[in-house]
Order: sequence, then structure tokens, then C-alpha cells
Amino acid sequence: MNSKKSYHIFRAFSFLVFCAVMLLMASCRKDEFMPVPEGQIVPPEEAIVNLTEALNATPYSLFKAAWTRSTMDARLKTYGERTKFTLLVPTDAALVAEGMTLEVINNTPAEALDELLMYHTIASPVNPRDLAERLDNTMEQSILGNPALRVRPISPFNSGGSDPYFYRQYLKVQQGHLYINGKDAGNIQPIAATNGILWPIQRLLHKPTKTMLEALKEDGRFGIYLGVMEKSAQQWLKATGLTRLWTTDLIAGTRPAPQVNLTFSSILAPTDAAFHAAGFASADAVIAMNNQRPLPYRDGSVAVGLLASDDMLTLHRWSDLIYPTNAQRVVGRKNSTTFYSNDLNNDLLANYILRDGANNATLPIQLMPLEFGKTTNGAITIKSKGSTHAPAVVVDGDINTIMGPIHAVDHLIPIADFKF
Repeated sequence: MNSKKSYHIFRAFSFLVFCAVMLLMASCRKDEFMPVPEGQIVPPEEAIVNLTEALNATPYSLFKAAWTRSTMDARLKTYGERTKFTLLVPTDAALVAEGMTLEVINNTPAEALDELLMYHTIASPVNPRDLAERLDNTMEQSILGNPALRVRPISPFNSGGSDPYFYRQYLKVQQGHLYINGKDAGNIQPIAATNGILWPIQRLLHKPTKTMLEALKEDGRFGIYLGVMEKSAQQWLKATGLTRLWTTDLIAGTRPAPQVNLTFSSILAPTDAAFHAAGFASADAVIAMNNQRPLPYRDGSVAVGLLASDDMLTLHRWSDLIYPTNAQRVVGRKNSTTFYSNDLNNDLLANYILRDGANNATLPIQLMPLEFGKTTNGAITIKSKGSTHAPAVVVDGDINTIMGPIHAVDHLIPIADFKF
């Protein structure tokens, strides 16, 4: 069985399991699902033109010009006649807004156009109705890969190996609009073709180029957060004699392919303003708070306890430091925490299982510790369940990286009983 077929089998199976869990635990109702886009799409079996012919019949002259100068027709043929694709086609206005005029396109090397177009091409026929009937984003892989990176397998048939890295597109239909990686891409009707679907979009998609750590460092708003993570790791080493790698899941690993060297996730990154609002002027002020409270200590080969800053910041990374462990320090199996902003809601995540405890029967299932809301102007709010602390507001969501999204928040999100 090839990996692509395995992936689709696994995705279908995972969706069935997800729906069953959500029906039992969150009482999801069919009438809560978003409607499909207005109008009717020609069923694929009734389509009479292929994607290239369908594209040529559209008014999207700039994308057509890029396609003509590229080698995309030849690339798609290498997948075989049975492979169907989804082509995300930015409108002329979307391309011009990004400086992609006809003159620019005509002076861009074919290799660069190939990369752009491959990032906009998915090697499966996305079904708009499926996207509208799901509460979560559907992860699809573009045909643009990065040979230096390997990720955990999607298919259960490859659980002990790794998958090549392909740039991902997370898709959802909400109120007739297509959202890609958490951002609105418009509500233009998709077009069916014999070998897939052509979906016009109203923005150009940008391939992420940075790891999470690179994006956090270069942004400029997260200096205190980065300082706390680095300094608390040093403080942990001093208190316990044990190493804690603070960059885990923020950088690409150094292990060469075919070993896994990159993990997908998301992060609720507190801005410097969030620390200021909590009374901390610097990372050193947070470390000083740690020193005023009980520090962790070493008992044999393990550390006992946490730093105060761990309780204050662990929910920003989905409880990464407070997962339950058994006597052998084994943690339960971790589920995906790659959430874009349109996933951050209680309908989807109120009872989401972060760890399923599958590695040991003594480990409990760990459910989402956060609750989500909206401000009067529609901004997403986040706080620990049962907390009386002011909720954090997502002030800049879906900062895309090669590892998943960063969501900048304006307040800290400590565990419910944390005392500043």
C-alpha cells in the first residue's frame, strides 16, 4: 500500500474517531456545523476538462501566466493519471497586491515559479462539503517538500519511521468562506475538473521559512518570554543537576534524514506586554520570583517539583511541563497540538485529549486545560479552566512557521490556582 493511500485511509479513520469522541464528550450537533459554500459545484464525475483547461477558462490571467512559464504540467504528470489535485489559485488582485505583476512574473525564473505554484497545489481532491462539515481544520499537504526535514508519520502503517516534509495547508470552510492556515481566503466558488478541483482564493499564500524559535526571535515582541525559557532552564540545572532543553519543539533537530527532526505544534506566545501586565519588567524578575518560592530538587535520577514560572507559563505550550507521568517517568502518548486560530474554540477543544495515556494503563487521559471565548469585537480569549485571572487575548494569530502557528497573546495564562 503506498504512503498516499495509507494517509487518506488514516485521515478518514482519524476523523471517525474524532467525531465519536466529540459526540460523546462535547455533545456536538449536526446543526452546529457550518454550511457549504453557496451554489453547486459540478460533480467531479461530470467534469469534462482537466485542471489546466479549467484554469485557462478562468479570468485569472496572472496565475495562468505563471503556470505557462513554469514546468507544472510536466510535474503533475509524474504523479500518474489517477492522482487528483487541488489547485489554490490566487486572483489577479491578490497577486498584484503582493507585487506579482505580469512584468514580475515574466522576469521570474521558472524554478521560482515552480516553488510558488507547488506550494499552492495539493496532491488530493479536497471536498468543499467535507471542509464545511468538520469543526476542525483539515490538514492537507502541498506538493512542495523540503528534503532536509523529516516528520513523524501520518500513516499508522509507518509508526516506527518518518515521513518526508511537505509544506502543509490547513483548510476549513466557515460561513461559505475558505480559510487557509487560519486566515480568510475568500468565498469564490471552486471549479471541478477531471483530475481534481480548482479553488480561486483572494490572497497569495506564503511558504513559511522559519522555525518557531527563529520567528519568535526575529519578531521582537517576545524577548522576555525567550529569556525566561532560557534562564529557567539554567535555573533548573542548578537546582536539580538535570538538563532541560528549552528549545525542544521550537527548532529543527540536527538528526539527519531519515530520522524525525521536526515536530508540528502551535504556541500561545506571551508578548513582553503580557509580562509587564503581570508585574514583571524583565526575565530576571521572573527568575527572582522563582527563587522566592520552593525550587525543584533531585531525588535519585529524577527531579521533584517545578519552578513557579513553569506553572505560570506551561499552558502557553499546552501543558508541556505538567503532563502526568508514572513511576518510570513515562508520559502518555501526545496528540497533535497544531491549532490555528479558527480551531481555538470550546466547541472543538473543550474536551480535546492532549495525552491519551496509552503508554501505561496507570496514566490518566489529560484533557484540554484551557477554555476559549471571544471579546465583543470578536478577538479570541484564552484562560485556564476555573481561573479567576484575566483572560489572554490573541492579538496576532496564525504567525505561520515551518513547524506550525504562533499566536501572540497579551496576558499570561497561568494554571488556575497560580498566585502572582
